[in-house]
Formats: sequence, structure tokens, C-alpha cells
Amino acid sequence: MKILVVGGAGTIGRAVVAGLREAGHTVASAGRQSGDLRLDMTSRDSIESVYAAHPDLDGVVVVAGHVAFRPIAQLAEADWHAGFDSKLMGQIRLVQLGAQLLKPGIVFVLTSGILQREPVLGGASASTVNGALAGFVMAAAAELWGRARVNLVSPGVVAGEAKEEDGVFGGFVPISSERVAAAYRRALEQPISGKVLEVFDERTR
Repeated sequence: MKILVVGGAGTIGRAVVAGLREAGHTVASAGRQSGDLRLDMTSRDSIESVYAAHPDLDGVVVVAGHVAFRPIAQLAEADWHAGFDSKLMGQIRLVQLGAQLLKPGIVFVLTSGILQREPVLGGASASTVNGALAGFVMAAAAELWGRARVNLVSPGVVAGEAKEEDGVFGGFVPISSERVAAAYRRALEQPISGKVLEVFDERTR
């Protein structure tokens, strides 16, 4: 498969790229400031440009997006909108445009996170975005049936992943990036769609 990994420079992204290449796939990483290709997931024009240059992609993996971490009382509307435009709409744009511009059979694998199911203090924006992504994947998979597959990986706290919000994850047991990367490979290679793959310990469900 020829696969584009958006956010391939991060901890999870690097593990996904390495795992897919080891499995024999052709992989290109993309990001706003790093990677093989430049792609800004908040920009429709940027996404269209990359897709136009690579119309033969078999898969698009997204491990990028930003949300604000602070108590609800301190979240300004701009904080909410930043998360919506980046992590939520950024991933939705990649699917919506890709389903139109890329070849039939394309597979999209998006990313949410543990706050979809385990709330923490200061994580309301992330929980909201992650929950919305799960709903989108379910609906998109049904509507795009026969044209594209869409899956979601929801990882726990990943070992070695440096985050400004690390303090809010006290008591969570980290999992390896390789364990998480295996879920992305499963979402790409196996005949599933509309699936949320939760990876929070040694199991994937």
C-alpha cells in the first residue's frame, strides 16, 4: 500500500511510519513544518494540493491535531474553536476531500484518544473533540461504504510522548508507541470500517 501519514514526526507518528515500512508499505510523512511533504490540515487548499500530487494513495493515516488543555472556566471560545478546526475539522477535511479526490478503496485512519472515554481535569476540549471524531467515523464509514473505509484509533497515554498537558494524566499507565502503531496497521490492512480501535493496555479492541 502507498500510505500518507499526517503527523509522522511525532512519537506515535514515527512509530506508525516505521511499523508500516517494516511491513513493506510505501510511506510518506507529512506535516506543517516537517516530513516528506508539507501539509496543513487546517487548510483545504493545502490538502487538495497534496492529494492532487498523489492521487494514487491507498491509505491516509492522521496522527496530528491540537486541543487546549485547561479548566472549563478558563477555556475561551477561541480555545474551543482551535481544537475544532485543528484536530476535529482537520481530520474531517482529510476524509471529505480524500473521498472525492483519491481513488476508490482509499482507507482513512484517524486518531482520537483516551479522553474519549476517560475524562480528566482540564480535558473537556479534548474529550469533546474525541467524542465527535468517533461519531464522524461511524457516519462516514456508513455513507462511504464501497468507496472508502474509515477507522479510528483511540490510544491511551503513550510512553515517551512529551506533552504540555502531561500533568493531567497522573495515574495513567503508559503504553508503548509500537503497541499503538500496530492498531493503525490493523485499521489499514484488515477489512473493517467504522471501527474504533481502543489501545489502552496490552489489548486492542
